[in-house]
Amino acid sequence: MPTQPTGSEQPAADPVGTFFGGLADAGHLATFEGQSATVRLDVASRDGVESWHLTVSKGDIDVTREDRPADAVIRVDRPQAQALVTGRLNAQAAILRGALACEGKMAAVMMFQRCLPGPPGSTGTAAPITGAAVMARIRAEQASRA
Repeated sequence: MPTQPTGSEQPAADPVGTFFGGLADAGHLATFEGQSATVRLDVASRDGVESWHLTVSKGDIDVTREDRPADAVIRVDRPQAQALVTGRLNAQAAILRGALACEGKMAAVMMFQRCLPGPPGSTGTAAPITGAAVMARIRAEQASRA
């Protein structure tokens, strides 16, 4: 299957195409610095299966529409794929619920999940909290109940 254009040529009405187009346009993601893996997302619909092949090589991103081997293959129906790439569905939760199936290296799947958006309205970051801070909070709650 020949490589098809990605990036800004994808229709805006297709969240999956828009997501992968954004990755292709980025070309490099610092969050994947020093990591390399391939992931193929197979999206099933009434019209058949469309494949998105993501190659990460030390942070450099390449996206094609090829159905070729990958370190991890994720199979999902179109509605769940759209929810996944818009942050309305967490990949790990979807795997546990059986909403998506994956085979291959789980490390590649987890790497892919890191490029997915968080839930709508989230900032994408959480303030770090230390074990000492957690224990202090627990002791304070226990003291207030005593």
